[in-house]
Amino acid sequence: MTSCSRRNLFKLAGAGSLALLLPVTSRFGDAMAQEQLDPSDAQAKALGYVHDTEQVDPAKWASHEVSQNCANCQLAQGNDGEWIGCAIFPGKQVNRDGWCSAWVQAQG
Repeated sequence: MTSCSRRNLFKLAGAGSLALLLPVTSRFGDAMAQEQLDPSDAQAKALGYVHDTEQVDPAKWASHEVSQNCANCQLAQGNDGEWIGCAIFPGKQVNRDGWCSAWVQAQG
């Protein structure tokens, strides 16, 4: 049986740590390649998603306020550009002026 020196153990641990980070960095690297969310998507419809917060039906979504939009939501991922990521719709981008019933005020 071969012995593992402390130096080799740290090398293996470091390589393992880097291997764990690869899926995360590649996921964020492809953020611009994501497609835009279609409001007719089943999940989008269920949550009342619209590309423009001013188009929300107040009769159906009484808790909605015009000041609420994807750009000031806690679930938004990134704030650059017209289209941003969202934790509710993985792999899709939402319009920064959009809204859905999962909206939560961003902290800060």
